[in-house]
Amino acid sequence: MKILRIAGNTVSYLVIYAAIVMLVNHALYNWVTDPVLKDWIGSNSGMVLIVSNIIVLAVYLPLLRWQKITLKDLGFVPVRGGSLLLSVGTGVWLGLFIAAFTRLPWIQATFPAISDLVAFVAGGSLIIFVLGSLLLGSLLEEWLFRGMLFYTLRQQLSALWTVLIQAVLFGAVFMNVTIGAFAALGAIIYGVVRAGSHSLWGSLAAHICSTGTLYIMLQWADDWQPNTLGLLALAGGVGIAAHVLLLLLGSSGRAVQKKAVSNSITS
Repeated sequence: MKILRIAGNTVSYLVIYAAIVMLVNHALYNWVTDPVLKDWIGSNSGMVLIVSNIIVLAVYLPLLRWQKITLKDLGFVPVRGGSLLLSVGTGVWLGLFIAAFTRLPWIQATFPAISDLVAFVAGGSLIIFVLGSLLLGSLLEEWLFRGMLFYTLRQQLSALWTVLIQAVLFGAVFMNVTIGAFAALGAIIYGVVRAGSHSLWGSLAAHICSTGTLYIMLQWADDWQPNTLGLLALAGGVGIAAHVLLLLLGSSGRAVQKKAVSNSITS
């Protein structure tokens, strides 16, 4: 019975999200008739994120209250200073990696859909990017995948399986194997940060820093040579691995320390 409830909640959260995004996307690109406004929306596709994410959050809040799920359950708990710094560092390195990797000539020629996705996330005017991708986009994605879904799946699964499944579900939302696989890799990193920091603030900080770094780096990426892009991508990958490893080691150390304290109290 519990497994069916978890599966039902997982599916319902995703269906609500997908339905609202598709409806808003259809409305903005088909129902708007004013030529000037239509051109503006076309040049600022982040408006889809702004409008849809506000609606999704407005639906999720009463739903969570009805299900008696608190913000603490989602992971909105204090995060240790060291874990927060490692989360931020992971995000910065991830943003650097994505910017460099997706601008490699071979990637652009072989997987143009990935480059188009990155351009969509970092596109539009600065204010649309900040409101859409940087703030609301990061918040909604973390709220749903590393908050609601992480909490739901974690009731029955280990942290490892929870991280992997939420990433697969995030990739499936794109309904494209290439884009979905690339997006899922990022979701794994955010999921590991969420598990390692034991707080949604950790993964949210990583996500915001990643998106912000991506936007900044893309302002100059077109002028970089392939060798430079390759080195930056490699540096980004090493930086991500190092920060995630330190985060997990710190998390394991705290878990061992808590267990030792608990044993000493009960003995």
